[in-house]
Amino acid sequence: MEELLAKANELGLMIKGTELYKRLVDISGKIDRDEPAKALLEEYISASEELHYKEQTGQPIEAEEKKKIKELSERAAQSDLIKEYIATQSYYMNLMMQIQKAISEPVGEPIAESRIIKPTEGGKIITDF
Repeated sequence: MEELLAKANELGLMIKGTELYKRLVDISGKIDRDEPAKALLEEYISASEELHYKEQTGQPIEAEEKKKIKELSERAAQSDLIKEYIATQSYYMNLMMQIQKAISEPVGEPIAESRIIKPTEGGKIITDF
């Protein structure tokens, strides 16, 4: 069990060491410091989520809601900072999905754990022998 957690930690450190992660942290900081861009992005995300929810639940989408999301999209597309943030976040999420798939659907033979986990009489789990 400890070995698995150590490997998970190593994976986390590897992810944090990527240029993509560093870029996402940098661009996120820039968005946080730019109040107009931050507000526009939050409004765009909120409107997009609401529209997506309505699509998923079969609720009607009003013409003014479509107009609002189109307007927000156009305003966001005019901001180089927001475009860069969305693109960087998309690349990062793609990487996370690839990692999740590799974890869920590994290629190769399973690796046996180096320690056997056994419950003791008191219900505690022993991981070292």
